[in-house]
Amino acid sequence: MIRIPVSAALWCSAVFTVVASFAVTAPTAAAEPESTWLCSPGQAGDPCGGRSGAPVDCFYIYPTASLQQTTNANFDASPELREVARAQAGPFGADCNVWAPVYRQATLHALFSGSARDRSTAADLAYQDVEHAWDDYLTHHNNGRGVVLIGHSQGARMLRTLIHNRIDGKPVQSQLVSALLLGGNVLVRKGSTAGGDFAAVPACTDPGQTGCVVAYSSFSRTPPSDTRYGVSPQVPDDSAVRGNLPYGPDYEVLCTNPAALHDNLEAPIHGIVANGFSARCTDGDGPHVLMIEGPGAALLPALPNETWGLHLLDFTLAQRDLVNLVAAQSAAYLH
Repeated sequence: MIRIPVSAALWCSAVFTVVASFAVTAPTAAAEPESTWLCSPGQAGDPCGGRSGAPVDCFYIYPTASLQQTTNANFDASPELREVARAQAGPFGADCNVWAPVYRQATLHALFSGSARDRSTAADLAYQDVEHAWDDYLTHHNNGRGVVLIGHSQGARMLRTLIHNRIDGKPVQSQLVSALLLGGNVLVRKGSTAGGDFAAVPACTDPGQTGCVVAYSSFSRTPPSDTRYGVSPQVPDDSAVRGNLPYGPDYEVLCTNPAALHDNLEAPIHGIVANGFSARCTDGDGPHVLMIEGPGAALLPALPNETWGLHLLDFTLAQRDLVNLVAAQSAAYLH
């Protein structure tokens, strides 16, 4: 039997709950927000583990999870945010101090019921919060430590822009241990490991490499022609914040197999609650995705539909490999 984690099941339930609602509320203009931390070292009841003694930090941005019936969420650390943070970021707490800001993300409601303009405006507001929290973290909490960036889905898209705008080619890049950007379509120049979203931050090709990016979107069946993941966009993003990221035929979506960074070929992957699968990165002219194979792989749920692939399980399927990779990269960075 394939067991789907409770966190993924709750998220699936949240997706289908929000589809049924249609009252979209525009975000309210507000002054520069104070940083609100979902996870921070030593915080009581921290869903990310609360560790405060690790030599490196993790800066985590959670995926689209808010059940609030508005276009943008507020700063409440609501139960669904705590659950997804516990599932995705919690396991990394053994190797790093996890900092995770609450941000006014575009909600599940906006994703399924809002217009394209609603979602674009919501993304801009969400990114402002992420950038503000990053500045707050660097100024008041980092103290020169190395940082692993971790994001999934909307969180990965936020971190793509943060690296592009505030880290790539800047002095703070020297503190980048690595970036795990899952389910977010990181772009590189065709046939290269960099030169797309980031000029100076390349793909990870070795477990001991630092200052690099791991990125993929998982599928267990061939992505359909209208897939959301694995294909470079052909038109610019209409979000004002993210509109300076590249697009077009000169780029391809990066896929790195966390279990076989050297060549991205088929290798066993290891989850914390899901095992028995292997994975390989596809290449060529089609979508570049992480294909999950093995007994029962075809039964893994593609939700909300086939265009998303195994999006809700991107972390779950290879989480042990990702945690081990962060441990190795952190050791290499400190050495």
